[in-house]
Amino acid sequence: MRQDVIRGALAALALTATANMATAHEFTAGLLVAGEEREARLAEAANGFLLAADERDGHSAETSDGHLGGVDVQLLPLPAEAAGQVAGLVGTPRTPPDVLVVIGPEPDASAAAASLAFAGVMLRPGALPNGWAADNDASSFAARYRSTYGAAPTEAAALGYNAARRLDIAVRPLDGVAPRAALEASLAETESGTNWQEDVR
Repeated sequence: MRQDVIRGALAALALTATANMATAHEFTAGLLVAGEEREARLAEAANGFLLAADERDGHSAETSDGHLGGVDVQLLPLPAEAAGQVAGLVGTPRTPPDVLVVIGPEPDASAAAASLAFAGVMLRPGALPNGWAADNDASSFAARYRSTYGAAPTEAAALGYNAARRLDIAVRPLDGVAPRAALEASLAETESGTNWQEDVR
């Protein structure tokens, strides 16, 4: 009887440890779009984000919405009432998200973010590279986007993509989104731009 209790306790401990390891190796990114035409722009931004999340570490039979920095990412489109056009999500995002990407003009973006009372790491997409819409070769962002989604990318798609690329760069050396100060410092380093051609499969 006592051995059964010990075995049961050890099994429960192993399950808890496994669950904690799985949670530690994933994060949820909220994608909040504010301003006009937010439903369409949220779907486009999500498409761009998902494209980036599949470029380096993606694999078949995903149970997340992709990988950034080698870590599973779950995407949470916000506001929920504007997410009707978002497609292709398979993950199970947590609320509140670990990181909140905010896309939209000011003051709308700040007001939308404030309405969520979010206390985590907040990220604006940052500067887009010059010529981001150029479709001049098969490896360009625009060509990859068109190949995946059947349409030219919009600015919202590019902003979602850029935010995901910045997260990839910041998360990779940390193997997650903690410690917060290190994540924020790394994100600050890419605010003025990133090279989209680096490390693309």
